[in-house]
Amino acid sequence: MSKAQSLVLALAALLLGLLVYLPGLGGVYAFDDFPNIVDNTALHVTTLDPVAWRQALWSSPSSDLQRPLASLSFALNYYVSGIDPLPMKITNLAIHLLNGWLLFVLLRRLTAAAGGSGASSRGDWIAVIVTALWLVNPINLTAVLYVVQRMESLAQTFVLLGLVTYVGVRLDDGGNASLRLRARLWLGVPICLVLGMATKESAALLPVYAFLIECTVLRFRNASKIGLRWFYVVFLLIPSLAGLAWILPKVFSPHAYAARAFTLSQRLLTEPRVLLDYIAWILVPLPRFFSFFRDDYPFSTDALHPWTTLPAMIGVAALIGMAWRIRAQRPLVALGILWFFAAHLMTATVIPLEIAFEHRNYCASAGLLLAFVDIVLPAAAPRTPATFGRRALLLALLSLGAFTLVLRAREWSDPVRLAVTEAAAHPASARAAYELGRTFVVLSDYKPDSPNVDRAIEAFQKAARLPRSSILPEVGLITVASRTGRTIDPAWWDSMIDKLKRNRPTVEDEAAVRSLTDCQRAGRCVTDDARTLELYLAGLQHTPPSATILNSYAIFAFNRLHDTELALKLVHASVAASRDLQYRVNLINFLIDLGRIDEARAELATLRRVARLGMMDADIAKLQQRLDTTHEDAAR
Repeated sequence: MSKAQSLVLALAALLLGLLVYLPGLGGVYAFDDFPNIVDNTALHVTTLDPVAWRQALWSSPSSDLQRPLASLSFALNYYVSGIDPLPMKITNLAIHLLNGWLLFVLLRRLTAAAGGSGASSRGDWIAVIVTALWLVNPINLTAVLYVVQRMESLAQTFVLLGLVTYVGVRLDDGGNASLRLRARLWLGVPICLVLGMATKESAALLPVYAFLIECTVLRFRNASKIGLRWFYVVFLLIPSLAGLAWILPKVFSPHAYAARAFTLSQRLLTEPRVLLDYIAWILVPLPRFFSFFRDDYPFSTDALHPWTTLPAMIGVAALIGMAWRIRAQRPLVALGILWFFAAHLMTATVIPLEIAFEHRNYCASAGLLLAFVDIVLPAAAPRTPATFGRRALLLALLSLGAFTLVLRAREWSDPVRLAVTEAAAHPASARAAYELGRTFVVLSDYKPDSPNVDRAIEAFQKAARLPRSSILPEVGLITVASRTGRTIDPAWWDSMIDKLKRNRPTVEDEAAVRSLTDCQRAGRCVTDDARTLELYLAGLQHTPPSATILNSYAIFAFNRLHDTELALKLVHASVAASRDLQYRVNLINFLIDLGRIDEARAELATLRRVARLGMMDADIAKLQQRLDTTHEDAAR
């Protein structure tokens, strides 16, 4: 294959990637798109005012590190085309196709460096086939059509760009460690690392991937010319130690897993099974394997329950050991396997994240496909049945991936179809059942005579009964019944209060409490004050207390109990319980409402001191304006 032919085939792969995603571009926002984009008004920038753009940069509720570059990209989308999800999804698809091109460029360089008989032509084929398989693999769909997961896909853009830069430096035959080469290594790669981490924390693995490339393909040849070992000390060893020192105390604190349905040991026992499932879903992409909801995934309680736990642990260890052992003989296979597992170092180990999500394989799947294609693709040889069979296998995998992706894209294009499909595929998933109920509520528009009201109630009741269910279904039941004039079953309150007493509130529980409080405050829901008070008290039995529930209780205390001092005490407690500066903004606004101007000024001074990088400038300006206006009114 000539270079021109390989480029044409790569462009054909990109075109295929474009075509299979087209059916899904007409969908709407879903799930975490709402708190991160739709309801995050700081992103809704319509001016060139620098304060507004700084506010948008630091507006993400998804992470302590705020992911400013991802937020900036959403704000730019909004500035150009408003809240319409179509341009958002088109941007995501453009990022995915760009990543496909970067992956192709990286793989061409890696296969050329791996060498071997007929390496150039076979290497080009490997690069093209892996790129095509990766572009249409359905496990990557949520990183494209689920708008908020641009955080993942855009972060991997910088990872791939950093790796292309790194490999280019290492393969440059221009001579003796010129200043240009050192600059590309010591500045170019770290810049990509920083930009990637400003998009999502998973980009921190860039030096790990580079190190694996060295261990398998490049073998540290001529490493001393550019100070490569010092590069890894500065950008891999020291950051890794610092990261572990920062995160391990958090992970092993008594409350780290308090909001999860599983413990640290259960997570570590379960993840090997999850990783092997990921491998199966990537290499055999059948439609039934893919789903957004994984809350019904069975946890491993020990090495023998379920029985697949120990074999999975052995299987993962065997794959890693085999890859390390064959790294000299089969560098691409070794790199692909190690790449896959390295990509899960953050999401499949000790950090208390959800057990499984498909988008975590956006980068990992490229490594696994590289190993698979290098094993299956025949070397230059006479045509035989075995050679034909191998090529047919690769074509079948490409066809199956594209077919499944088109089906999934059509589901994502219609929220009703998606909700019905997910609930049918995962009858044990409380989240899928709740989402089905919520979809029926939207369709009903709270019209009492709509048949969708009964369907919503049925779905919510099923969700409430399922294991690991939050209180969201019960809040959905109370809200629907209240807004459509139906009787509120006391058992719904009993179920919510019992769940909050038994377990520390999860993020979903907190969102449910906030939703019920807002509905009551807005006058849309008429609820029992005594039972509502029980709900708050049940949620606050655990240590540390939930800042969200404290703030919701404060709203209730002020508006329903008419107890100003209790409300103020609760707002202060919410500030102490969370590092989210929005709670301090709430406190200052409340103090201004109460006429406690001196206290409000003191809290505003504290907010100015703790806010970083201008992230709260817009809020501070509004608070200062309120204080000035209140002072002028008092003077008059």
